[in-house]
Amino acid sequence: MVSGLTKYYGEFKALDSVSFTVDKGWVYGYLGPNGAGKTTTIRTMLGLLKPDQGEVQIASVNPLEDPVNALQIVGYAPELPTLQAFFTGEQLLDLMGKMYGLPTQERKARINKLLETVGLQDWGDKKIGKYSKGMIQRLSVALALIGDPMVLIMDEPTIGMDPEATAHFRNLFANFAKEGKTVFISSHLLDEAQRICTHVGMINKGKIIFSGPISQILEAFTEKWIVEAEVEKVTEEVVSAIKRLGYVEDVKVDGNKLMILLKEKKDLRGEISSEIFKHRGVLLGLSLQKATLEDAYLQALKGGE
Repeated sequence: MVSGLTKYYGEFKALDSVSFTVDKGWVYGYLGPNGAGKTTTIRTMLGLLKPDQGEVQIASVNPLEDPVNALQIVGYAPELPTLQAFFTGEQLLDLMGKMYGLPTQERKARINKLLETVGLQDWGDKKIGKYSKGMIQRLSVALALIGDPMVLIMDEPTIGMDPEATAHFRNLFANFAKEGKTVFISSHLLDEAQRICTHVGMINKGKIIFSGPISQILEAFTEKWIVEAEVEKVTEEVVSAIKRLGYVEDVKVDGNKLMILLKEKKDLRGEISSEIFKHRGVLLGLSLQKATLEDAYLQALKGGE
């Protein structure tokens, strides 16, 4: 829980009464433009910065008041981490495991499992200086997991990864959530956030402008949905019939496609296909163009100005 966080840098207010709650089993995306306050929020959540007002509670632990307990609960993977190039992946994980007080056998077993989990099982004995950016990012996630934390805080966790690795980590974070862990991701990759996250928070100019289920923001900050119907031949009879439907706001013709703007955000493809068949239209394809998180994000930022 983040409650009423306010943070000044001199006269500049980086955070302005920031509040949000993240529950177990959520993958929470923290979104906002550069300079919005994302990094300041994360540093405060980790106990690295003291807010001027407000507080952070992670599993009932205040990281400023009880940093040792907080470190046992939280795993953190920074954006583009700087890792010691002369270590191997195994050595760095081993060092981190020792810092968590893991016994030797448990530590070795966990390191092997984590290297496999992040796809570095063939690179554990290689120097980190030989790793690619994406591999360093994978190792950073493994380091965040070495203490088996309840809460994962990750800053751009998939940056620098190839599409295959990104898909792998998307599933990994979903599995963590199913296990009851809390996953907090700061990101500017909106398409990836839409695939990964169950909930999102949006911050702009130090203020929270939305926090809640991702489905809710798509409803709250986006325009109406569009059904695209591809037909063998566009006829006036079909166009007029669809325009008369009570849930249709407008119909535009683009070649042999009908762009049908709906009055409500509902999937009405079944009703529309029936209407086309009723008026002797030959339907070749039908798709629903829902709003994307990017649409919602831009609309939310515009509304928050």
